[in-house]
Amino acid sequence: MTKILASTLVLLLISSFQGFSQKKAEVWRYEGPRVGIDLSRFLLPYLQTGKRNGWEIQADVPYKGNWFPTFELGMQWFDDKRDGFHYKNNGTYARLGVDMNIVKFESMKDHDLVFIGARYGYSLFNQETDGIGYSNYWGTVTSSVPRRTMNAHWAELVFGMKGELFSNFFLGWTLRAKFPVSVTKDHNIKPYIIPGIGKTTTDVPFDFSIGLYYRFPIFRTKNLPKPIKFGGTTHPAENDENNFNNQGSSGTGGLRSLQSGGR
Repeated sequence: MTKILASTLVLLLISSFQGFSQKKAEVWRYEGPRVGIDLSRFLLPYLQTGKRNGWEIQADVPYKGNWFPTFELGMQWFDDKRDGFHYKNNGTYARLGVDMNIVKFESMKDHDLVFIGARYGYSLFNQETDGIGYSNYWGTVTSSVPRRTMNAHWAELVFGMKGELFSNFFLGWTLRAKFPVSVTKDHNIKPYIIPGIGKTTTDVPFDFSIGLYYRFPIFRTKNLPKPIKFGGTTHPAENDENNFNNQGSSGTGGLRSLQSGGR
């Protein structure tokens, strides 16, 4: 009797341990604010004429899975000296907007996104020009335009992507189309470049940025964000499939009712 009780107890312990080991571990999705720097700002001195330097930080926060309110802040210095002309411009700028993810997250650990978005931008800067040389009847004259503080407002449409390189580190790029709304007018000289917008030689300036980001995983959830559904018509094949399924369901129901009536 003692041996039977001992064997039963051992079997119960083994089965309980097996059940505990087979219990699925909880899967969490970690999210949080993402902060990074624009690497393309450090390439400006090598890609454009004149001495152009600056920096930009970018941040976003997830909201309801597929929405990412964003904030961007930067500074820029520009110094272009040529024969008979010396132009200087520097200032700060900020952007506020939102990005919307347009692709489906495949799993709880999938954080790669392709996004479209919009921005509102504001820039506060100053410009000045000296060493302006020109010739007239009396000879060569040198003039200058004094330093003046100016501001600019603009809107942006953006498209880009961000991919997770490894845990919480992301690399991404953004293409920007910029639409100036208002710029302080200077009757002496038009701003050649505006921090945050770029060169003013075109009506709609375009810009391209490359960012490196770190996400602070301070939130967690067990829910995988559902993809955003865009309006539109359903493909005919999907309608046929749905009709077939509905007919099959109704047919099965009718058969069961007949069988119940026969009983």
